[in-house]
Parts: sequence; C-alpha cells; structure tokens
Amino acid sequence: MTAASRVAAAVALGLALTTAGAGAATLADVRAGTSLHVCANPDALPFSSQDPAAPGIHLEVAEALARALGTKWRVSWVFGMRAVRQAGCEVFMSAVPSPDSRGPMRLTQPYFGTGYVLLLPRATSGVKSFEDLKGGKIGVQVQSVAQWVLTKRGLTTTPSLTNEAIIEQVLTGEAAAGAVPAGLAAWYLKQHPAAALQVVEVYVGDPDLRWNVAVGLRDSDQALADTVSQALQELVRNGTLAAAFAKYGVPYREPFPAAP
Repeated sequence: MTAASRVAAAVALGLALTTAGAGAATLADVRAGTSLHVCANPDALPFSSQDPAAPGIHLEVAEALARALGTKWRVSWVFGMRAVRQAGCEVFMSAVPSPDSRGPMRLTQPYFGTGYVLLLPRATSGVKSFEDLKGGKIGVQVQSVAQWVLTKRGLTTTPSLTNEAIIEQVLTGEAAAGAVPAGLAAWYLKQHPAAALQVVEVYVGDPDLRWNVAVGLRDSDQALADTVSQALQELVRNGTLAAAFAKYGVPYREPFPAAP
C-alpha cells in the first residue's frame, strides 16, 4: 500500500462516518443559494483555526471557493469521527485521493501536494535523505505513514505521540532527525524563526512519503465536484492558493502526477 493509500484509508474512515445527517449539496443547491457546510478542527494551524485573524489555509481556501461559486459557507468545529458524523458536514478540505478510497464521497481534482520533510538540526551537513543518517534515530509519530515507511526500510525510528514532541526531540538531540508533515514543519519555523532547525523536502522525490490533497464532497453530484475542481484550478492560476499558503509560511506545491 502506498503512502497516499494509507493516508487515504484514514481519511476515508472519517468520510464514511458522515453518511448520517442533513442531505449534501448538489450544484443546483449551490446555485440556488445553499451554503457549503465545512468540517474543520478548531485548533489545527496552519490548516484551520477558530481565530478570525488566522483561520488557516483550508478555511481561507474554502472561503475563496465559496466566493468563486457565488455562495455562502459555514463551518462546524469538530474533534474526532463522532463529532464529524453528528455535524453532518458536506465539505472536507483535506481528502486524499487514492484508488483504494471507498465511501460516499466525490473528490475534486487534487489542489496541492504534500508529504513528510526531513527535519534536522541546523548544524547538520551532508544529509539529504533519511538513509543518509546512518543509523541515527528518526523521530516519527506513532502509527503514522512515516513510521511504517521508514521502519520497513530498516531505519531506526523513535516514536512520539505528537509532531511537536518530534520537533523537541530534534532540538534536544534525542533524535538525529524527524519525519514531520511539511505544513506543520513550515508553520513551526514561521512561529519560531530562531529555532536551530533546517528542513529537507525529501517527499518531493519520494512517492512513499508524499500525497495529494483534494476537496471531499459528501453525497454530492458530479456536477458540483467538477465545478469545484474548475474553481480550484482558477485559484491556482490567479495565485490565490499560493498566497493562502504563504500567509502561514507554507510553500505551495502543485499536485504530484498520478503514479503510472
């Protein structure tokens, strides 16, 4: 199973639990003025937040999409799968396309690519991949794609419950490096510019450590998914997506081509 498939499996579990609740939006509903109902974590910067001054990348993109579609949008703050099901949300900004995906979702075309970066002490030199660490401990989040991939490759990993704990391991020297999602690493460095850390974007050339992200639309019709895909493409062309990412210190990367 690829990294994208494993990420998608976790996302699909959450999406599959959203079949209960209010009916989902169709293109006709949206054109008639029905608002888009988004689910988001209230404390998950750089992607989502309850802070109006810094709502996060996903919610800034959701707002731009609503403007492009000429409709309103609203958000339900959720923690965990039960809350997602109870909220009856229709729009998920972080769905991961995969041939293994199943469930009541229509996915748009991907709108950005991401993956795991190699987080190192700033003084480290000559390390361009996880394999270059020569037995050094690599901090990984428990039950993450990074833990599965790097352990399978025979590398030495040390698990933590959170990505913040991995960053602390690297800063203190408890780990020689960390495998951290690109967005979270970039956001941390924006918040802590003096941190003695460096980032190597290993995921760009490593299909096992990268994936694309799309918008998931619960029980939608294909017409709405296609229309949202077209709107996302326009937001890429006019620089709106890159600007939203840059606001939070996260480099925007276009989706990776599908595997042959």
